[in-house]
Amino acid sequence: MRHLPLAMLCLCTVLGLPAAASSDLAGRGIESVPAAASALKDGMSLDEAVDRAQKRYKARVVRAETSESGGRIVYVLRLLSEEDGRVWTVRVDAQTGQMQ
Repeated sequence: MRHLPLAMLCLCTVLGLPAAASSDLAGRGIESVPAAASALKDGMSLDEAVDRAQKRYKARVVRAETSESGGRIVYVLRLLSEEDGRVWTVRVDAQTGQMQ
């Protein structure tokens, strides 16, 4: 178990992913962060999607997942409104940044 951080670093290096991508989100208290899809070469990273959604909706992302829809990477974010406690889901296209 103590070799897990080293294994993650090696995996990130092989895949060309930033090693801090998953730890950044984990530090924010986000439950689920698939590391292999947290960065895209020509698109938006999961970190960027979380930041943009939090600013746009003035809410906190409490869960983040990566999904595939129609051959495209989609980030599925669960947001919590700190004002009224409302919870809802936003889907972000990783290539375009479009939020639904």
